[in-house]
Amino acid sequence: MTDPLRVGLIGAGEIAQIAQLPALSKAEGVTIAGVVTASEEETRRNLARWPIERGYASAGEMIEQGGLDAVFVLTRKHMHTQFVKLALDASLDVFCEKPLATTVAEAQQVAEAAAASPQIVMVGFNRRYAEVYRHAHDRFAGRPPRFVVAQKSRRGSEYRATLENGIHMVDLLRWFCGEAVDVVGMSSGEHDYREDGACALIRFDSGAIATFAAVRTAGEWDERLEAYGDFTTARVVAPDTSSISHDGVTTTIEQRPRANGWVDVTTSAGFGPAVDHFLNCARTRRRPLTNAWEAWQSQALMDRILAAAGLPTVDQEQIEDFRS
Repeated sequence: MTDPLRVGLIGAGEIAQIAQLPALSKAEGVTIAGVVTASEEETRRNLARWPIERGYASAGEMIEQGGLDAVFVLTRKHMHTQFVKLALDASLDVFCEKPLATTVAEAQQVAEAAAASPQIVMVGFNRRYAEVYRHAHDRFAGRPPRFVVAQKSRRGSEYRATLENGIHMVDLLRWFCGEAVDVVGMSSGEHDYREDGACALIRFDSGAIATFAAVRTAGEWDERLEAYGDFTTARVVAPDTSSISHDGVTTTIEQRPRANGWVDVTTSAGFGPAVDHFLNCARTRRRPLTNAWEAWQSQALMDRILAAAGLPTVDQEQIEDFRS
């Protein structure tokens, strides 16, 4: 029998609680060997809630003593690079939250380090693993759509909102359409680092044309993508439904009835399938769908959109250092 994969977590914040930790806790053949957080109290809470062997005082200590096969880097983005490189230097596979780094130049450095290493490096662009998006993408897998509309909206802004959240849709656009050739963008808001929203018009090398909108003045959370081509419409209202219309017939998948009413966002939003994909790649040594190179390219397109929209492409200031 194959020995269990031993994984360690660097960071265990809000997303980890609803995404990676539930998925890892249910995964077969996996031991959550350790966790490092920003405080001893946070570590105690995680040890009480999840099947984690023990907490460590630092990432270096966990890597040295934990007998790990892989590390999940779930910190804020400005700390990703140091921990990804630390894990690679220790010959460990890495799952890193998105975006890969604070800047495109730094993301390129991480992607190049990953390419030079035999280790698996995957970035958590979970939308590619959500069933509703895969259903739509499969319809255009052999022939990219001609037009795509992608938008992600919610009530209230946050620091660098378009980068932090809108990048999910930018990654999906690359997955559906290819690489960007031309980008035109605009933004709105009184504060460059807490914008009301941004939009872009993008032409891809496949010939596809896409519109992208990330809005923070909406009345509700709303995420959707529509793709048109080959006299076919694919429409996703995430994370619940995906429909394909062609030749007068529409087929739809809906998450709620498929889950007998108990929709699990860990699964429906693609978090769990993304973790499963990483674990499978770690076992088979297969290149992940959202590998470091893919993450770098999606961040590079996001950077072009931000620049075209007149928004900053660097952080305003560094947040307090995480324990290293």
